Amino acid sequence: MTKAMINIWLMQEHEHLFKNTIVPEFQQLHPEIDVILTTTSWHFLWDKVVMFSKRKQGPDVLQIGSTWNGVLAEIGALKDITANLAAIGGLDIFIKEAAKTCLFPGSGRVSSIPWYLDTRALFYRKEILDIHGFTAHDIGTLEGLEKVSAAVHNFKVGDKTVAAFGLSGQKDAQLVHSLAPWIWNNGGDFMTPDGKRVIFNAPAALQGLEAYFNFINTYCDRTSIMQSYETFLDSFFRKGNYCLAYTGPWVNNTYLNPKHEFYNRVSNHIETALMPGGAAGKFTFLGGSNLAISEFSKHPQEAWELVKFLAQLPVQEKFCSTNHQLPSLNEAYKNKGGIDNTPQRIFRDAVQHGRSLPNSPNWAQIEDILIEYIHRLLVSIAEGIYTVDLLRESIQEAAAKSNAVLAQEEQWRKEKN
Repeated sequence: MTKAMINIWLMQEHEHLFKNTIVPEFQQLHPEIDVILTTTSWHFLWDKVVMFSKRKQGPDVLQIGSTWNGVLAEIGALKDITANLAAIGGLDIFIKEAAKTCLFPGSGRVSSIPWYLDTRALFYRKEILDIHGFTAHDIGTLEGLEKVSAAVHNFKVGDKTVAAFGLSGQKDAQLVHSLAPWIWNNGGDFMTPDGKRVIFNAPAALQGLEAYFNFINTYCDRTSIMQSYETFLDSFFRKGNYCLAYTGPWVNNTYLNPKHEFYNRVSNHIETALMPGGAAGKFTFLGGSNLAISEFSKHPQEAWELVKFLAQLPVQEKFCSTNHQLPSLNEAYKNKGGIDNTPQRIFRDAVQHGRSLPNSPNWAQIEDILIEYIHRLLVSIAEGIYTVDLLRESIQEAAAKSNAVLAQEEQWRKEKN
């Protein structure tokens, strides 16, 4: 029997589990299929995916960031798997908000499926809140977060002065993930539903952005704003430099894992709460990874068998419990199994409040523009020159650039068709 050989590209942190557990289990069910793993980092994966799209060759199955789906589907890199979905119960078996990221933009056709989810929660040092008479309930709204932050900012713990809030100001997508809830919770959004115009400069969104940057300007340690993400995590979870911080579920496997070398006395006092809500609701960022089949796969049916296998509940639970990620299947949140053994269970609820970024073929360009301007504003805070007027000017300029890109792309599509 001649075996079909399929190649899957995925993140390097998944290599051990795939090589030693998931692939052997799959091949036991499908001895007619050989699976080859190619692993890389997020940055290099994007470059590789773009390159294979240009060359019209590459892997059979690939892990993509959920915000990549729109552009990769638009440029013809992903296979239409709509007809395959009946075999797993359709797209409705997945968390609804995550499923929105899986469509060819502007259509009902499906180009990927949600694999695992990433969301954000608010981490806080319980012993500091206890001293001030606060509980998690007090940080449940943006107004409450402001009140608590005012009370704990520059609080003296031993010989250390602790700022209320910490973050990383480096230029990456984390900047957008962190501010998105402030826009949504104030009733704003990033783009119009048809994806033809950005609206993060509209009044509701601008109000959320003002609240976010004013909060940073008032309650962050300015000297640490430009730190890398790794330094930020270390500063919060190990050194105890801040009282509050936003981050995702992966820290459950390191900083909040009592068996890990990073766990210490500070970690022992850290607990989690849902992101605070605003006038328009209580939303948090929801992203993660999707699984797609390359349009150029020579073995699309065998590739689908692997994707279908990875979408099964027992496989998702095994993967997520090992990597401290969050399953994409609705069923996983009815059956407590795979995500209930993490130290911080708040992420189960956070998924239900999650909201995805636009599934637009132009989102990558818009996000890059936003990242640049967010970074500039954080630099202005670090340098002590931030003003609300500067924020408004910057956001309007970012919106103008973004809308120019969208108009140019729309014109290109019209001429192409």
